[in-house]
Amino acid sequence: MNGILPVAIPPMLLFSAMGILSLIDNGHVIARELKRKALHISVGLTALSFPLFLTAPWMIVTALGLVVLWLFAVRRVPILRRHFGSVLHEVSRDSLGEIYFALSIGGLLLLTPDKPVFFVIPILILALADASAAIVGKVFPIGPLTGIARGKTVAGCAAFFVVAFLVSLGTLVGLVELQTAHALMLASALAVTTCAAEAVSRGGIDNFVVPGTAYLTLMAGL
Repeated sequence: MNGILPVAIPPMLLFSAMGILSLIDNGHVIARELKRKALHISVGLTALSFPLFLTAPWMIVTALGLVVLWLFAVRRVPILRRHFGSVLHEVSRDSLGEIYFALSIGGLLLLTPDKPVFFVIPILILALADASAAIVGKVFPIGPLTGIARGKTVAGCAAFFVVAFLVSLGTLVGLVELQTAHALMLASALAVTTCAAEAVSRGGIDNFVVPGTAYLTLMAGL
């Protein structure tokens, strides 16, 4: 797929997902968190297809620029915030998480043009493990943490660890020729490092720190 059309696909997908999810009644705080994480998961999983058509650095940078402009517009323009922003901004949280999310996807695309495992694992951990931690932590707020991990829970961290380990192991087995012991050790390292990174992150920066940590762990382990 050549030309300008591929560049428009990511912002159009985000535009559609935000519009649809913002139509859903917010209801309880847990329902609002579920809406937010539904967007988180859908964007993350959709991003796995981006290497198929964003095949040049200029395409990646342009698509990322359009997405970031859209996200800032939704923050600043009242009519856009009203019709598209409730999925992100109805949760009482001062966060630039959606911007960090977009930067992570764009950065990984630029860094991993010929290394799919270095793109797939960080994105899957970001999309699935992070969302699982947030949902489980809200629904089952067991073991609230203090200190540097204040605001997080043991239940949420456990959910993150399990999902991160499973997606990492499954992807390593599917995409890389590794001995079983090596795959298990690397998946465990990915789960530990990214879970720790998520636990200490604030203001949505986990959407940048978690995939970055996964990328660096893969660099060290492969």
